[in-house]
Amino acid sequence: MTSLSQAGPLRLGIIGAGWPGERHAEGFLAAGEAQIIAISDLVAERRQSFARVYGAARSYEAYQDLLADPEIDAVVVALPNFLHREAVVAALRQGKHVLCEKPPAISLAEAEEMAETAARERRVLAYANRRRFSPSAQALLPRLAANELGEIYHARAVWTRAWGVPKGVGGWFTDPARAGGGALIDIGIHVLDLAWFLMGRPDPVTVSGQVFNKFPGETLTDDSAFALIRFANGSSLHLETSWALAQEAEEMHVNLYGTAGGAKLNDLNLYLYGIGETALVRTTPKLSGGRGSDFITQARDFIRAVRGEAPPRTTADDGVRLMAMLEAIYGSARQGAEVRLAP
Repeated sequence: MTSLSQAGPLRLGIIGAGWPGERHAEGFLAAGEAQIIAISDLVAERRQSFARVYGAARSYEAYQDLLADPEIDAVVVALPNFLHREAVVAALRQGKHVLCEKPPAISLAEAEEMAETAARERRVLAYANRRRFSPSAQALLPRLAANELGEIYHARAVWTRAWGVPKGVGGWFTDPARAGGGALIDIGIHVLDLAWFLMGRPDPVTVSGQVFNKFPGETLTDDSAFALIRFANGSSLHLETSWALAQEAEEMHVNLYGTAGGAKLNDLNLYLYGIGETALVRTTPKLSGGRGSDFITQARDFIRAVRGEAPPRTTADDGVRLMAMLEAIYGSARQGAEVRLAP
C-alpha cells in the first residue's frame, strides 16, 4: 500500500503517453503539489520523449511494472477505452489511487466492477470528465448553488460535428469491440455528463434513444446518436451527438432551462438569461482561466481527494450512473422502445 503525506507532493505515474497523458501531465505540473515519477507506454520513442518533456525519472514499457513501483501514490490511466477496466482494477489492487480517462469503461458491468474494487481497496477512483472543470462551469456552479436559475427542469446537450470521425492507433475508435461505441461514447459523453452534473446529478429513470450508422465506410460504430432522458425529480435532458451530420458547422454547447433563468455553455463562454417581466436579460460573465485550465483544476481536485480533504468531483459512482445512461441509450435503440432503469 502507498500513502501520501499531507505535506509531500503527489507521486504520480502516467499510463499512456498520447495526447491525453500529455495534457494530464501538464495539468498536474501546473497545479503544483505533484511530481511525475514514471511513464508507461508500449512505444519506446513516445515514452522516452514524454519522460524528457515532463521530467519522469522512470520509463516502463508495461504498465504492470509501473504499478509495481512502491514510490508511486497514484496513476492516470490514459489508455484506449477497452483497456480501462483492466488497468484501473490492477492499479487499485496495487494500492494506487486512480484518475481514469473517459469513458469510465465500455460497459456498465465493467464500471460497477471498478467502483466496487475502489471501495474495497479504499482508494480514490475519479474520472476525467474535464468539462466539469471548464471556466464556464466553474463560473456557473456558485450561481446554481445560489439558485439564480431557479428549478432546472430541462437541459439540452449538443456536440455534433459536420464531419470528424476519429481513428486512433490501429483504428480502435471506430471498432465497437475496443471503443464500446462511437460518437455517443466518444464526444456525446462529454456534454451528457456536463449537463447531468450541472442539473445536480438527478437519478435517471427512463431513456429513449436512437443511434445511427449511416457512414459504414468510415466507422462500424454509431456516427450519431439522439436521446431523451427523464429523471426521478421530474426533469429531463435531450442529447444530440454526431461525428458526421449534414449541417454547416460543428456545434458544442449545453443549455440549461430554469424557472428563474437559463444558461448556455461551451468550453470558454457562459451566457446567462434572466427571465424578466417583458424580456430576457442576457449576461456574459467574466471567466477566469483559459484553454487547459480544466486539466489544472481537475488535477487539484484529484490531489485534494487523495489527501482526504474532499471527495472528487467525478466519483466512481458517477461513472457507474453515466455508463448506465449510455448503455440504456444503446439498448433503447436496439429494442426500438423506451428503457426503464432500475431504481
